[in-house]
Amino acid sequence: MRVTIEHREETSGLNRKDSYVDCTVEFSEEERAIIKARDLYQQYFTVALGPTPPPRATVVIGTAILGVIGAFLIPAGLIASFVSSYGFLFFIGVGLVGLCWIQKQHWDNRSENRVQNITIKYLLDRSKFTVHAENAAYAKRLDDEIREHLSNLKTFIKAATDIPAKQTFEL
Repeated sequence: MRVTIEHREETSGLNRKDSYVDCTVEFSEEERAIIKARDLYQQYFTVALGPTPPPRATVVIGTAILGVIGAFLIPAGLIASFVSSYGFLFFIGVGLVGLCWIQKQHWDNRSENRVQNITIKYLLDRSKFTVHAENAAYAKRLDDEIREHLSNLKTFIKAATDIPAKQTFEL
């Protein structure tokens, strides 16, 4: 098993840096054969964080404000459609409310799924996964955690090489 771990930082927003740990795992042909022979594809390890950062508070607040504006535009558009030609406000309001609802569902799914279960099948198919860290110090801690998980995975695959022979003993 060959593992490459890379740390990177990206600037997002105003002077905010996000840290990421990118990990590439390449299995040897022998390991691939053992995985296939013993059907170890669903074996996994868990990483505590997801691949993307959580949404910023400013983005959440801005989206909420747009949702409130949309909620006011819906009845205003209905009333305006009877009185004048501003009925299009109804559709803008529905669009804003719908957009905010979709965005909230997306954020809820991401916040609930902050844990990543990395299976052997995932590593064989894609060979790379990314973990978002809050800062460089936490990225180092994640690096250590990933190394330990992959070491345990390597030990697990080696242990699956041979089925132990029948043993008889007395207790």
